[in-house]
Amino acid sequence: MKAFRIENNTLFVKMFILLFLSVLIPVTFLGYWYFNRASGQIEQVTSGLLTENLQQNRLRLEQYFKQAELHSESIIASQKLEVLDTALEDRLFLSRSLSLINDLKGRYDLAIYPADETRYAAYSALLRSGPLLSGPERIRQALELEGRGYWYAEGGSFVFVRLIRAMSDLRPLAVIQLSMSGFQVSQQLIAPFEYPNFRHDIADENGNVLLASPRGEMTPGEKMFLSDIPLTGVPWTLVAAIPEKDLIGPVENIRRVSLLLALASIGLISILLALVTNSFISPIKYVVAQMKKAQLGQLVPSDKYADRRDEIGQLTRGYNSLIYGMEELLETTKQMEADKSRTEMQMLIHQINPHFLYNTLDAIKWRADHVREQTIAEMVTSLSNLIRYSINNGEEFTTVEREIEHVKSYLSIESLRSPDTFQVVVSVQPRALNVPILKLIIQPLVENSVRHGMNKLQSGRGKILIRVFIEGEDLVCIVEDNGPGCSEEASARMNRPNLQPGETGGVGLYNVNQRLKIRFGMKYGVTLENREHGGCKATIRHPLM
Repeated sequence: MKAFRIENNTLFVKMFILLFLSVLIPVTFLGYWYFNRASGQIEQVTSGLLTENLQQNRLRLEQYFKQAELHSESIIASQKLEVLDTALEDRLFLSRSLSLINDLKGRYDLAIYPADETRYAAYSALLRSGPLLSGPERIRQALELEGRGYWYAEGGSFVFVRLIRAMSDLRPLAVIQLSMSGFQVSQQLIAPFEYPNFRHDIADENGNVLLASPRGEMTPGEKMFLSDIPLTGVPWTLVAAIPEKDLIGPVENIRRVSLLLALASIGLISILLALVTNSFISPIKYVVAQMKKAQLGQLVPSDKYADRRDEIGQLTRGYNSLIYGMEELLETTKQMEADKSRTEMQMLIHQINPHFLYNTLDAIKWRADHVREQTIAEMVTSLSNLIRYSINNGEEFTTVEREIEHVKSYLSIESLRSPDTFQVVVSVQPRALNVPILKLIIQPLVENSVRHGMNKLQSGRGKILIRVFIEGEDLVCIVEDNGPGCSEEASARMNRPNLQPGETGGVGLYNVNQRLKIRFGMKYGVTLENREHGGCKATIRHPLM
């Protein structure tokens, strides 16, 4: 089974997965965060609820236990206890203590035991009703506290024990025991009505439950929210508990409903995302199908989506423009191929003429050397060099050095025609000598200076300066003369798109300028300007290659 790789899938699948994840991840994260935040809030509120309830019930229990201690104080203050004496026989002590119990017990269960712990067993045998102490150690503990009471819990009851002394001589008379049932204690506890399973338990210092709340049911292993608080004056701790389900249950219901809603929403969003994605992908697939037809040579413009104002419409219109341009280019190419065929045929027909002229000039040179006509031989040699350079096997580029040699051949002919008419200075930067340059672009500028500048000056006063150098990323050639300068009409004629039929002036400069612009762009070409002290300055800007 091949591994799923998203890059191997269609654009529809990629966009759908991306949009789906961009919706699913934030929704899932927010839902998870919201539920945890809600659970945390519930725990915080529950903790506050338990703490507040515990503090309230602690005050009630402490007050209830304090009332028992106060009741013991009232018993001690009673003069009726003087009838008890540690020297009384057990039966008489029991008889008198039972009478006192009925008079002094109040709302508690009261028991009176002799202060002598050795008599505990015999006395306990006589006493058949009422709460019993766990043993003589309770009496001993009461005697050790010397009148201070203490609490203990046993058998589901809470018991307060203390020693009673005679008012006259403070001799020990008896040990009293005030006990209250767990039911009585639980009646002092209040729980929130809205939580039926809210529990209160009383535990000792070891965590043993002394009083279990009769309210609510607790399943074994059930998770509970717990909180506890120690009771003042008694060795016990009040514990409050509430099942998590009572608090989290509504949230769980909300979570289940929210999960169902989220799943339904994700399903609906998936459908909407599929529709939205398809609305973008379908036009692209259509344009791709049209492009495949174009690859097979079927140049068919798109008849759909071109009127849309979005990127799809722009893509369609761009495709249509490309198709129309390709059709036009094909037509132009066909026409150019036809013109090229005709031109090549004409070149083959006329190619013999330059070669015939070159061979003829070579024969004239040989004859001039034979009759010792040196001037004619030099002119013919220069002209032969010009023609040879022009033919040059149809090559478009040459070097600056060869282009300057070509210019020198032309100037040689001009100087033989009109000796001492003008002077020429050539300055070429050494590192520019071997730089490639478009062929036959400097000689027309020099010819323009000779014909339109030097011919209008007195013999011997004409000067032409030719400079070639590298400037940044360009090769610059400047031809300057001290002639009358150039007219605005000549400069404008050079920059026309086309020359008028029969127009002859400035054809050489025009051709050079057009060749440079067509070959390298509008940044390059020829510029004409008048020098500050008279004369014309023609500048060629050619890219370094």
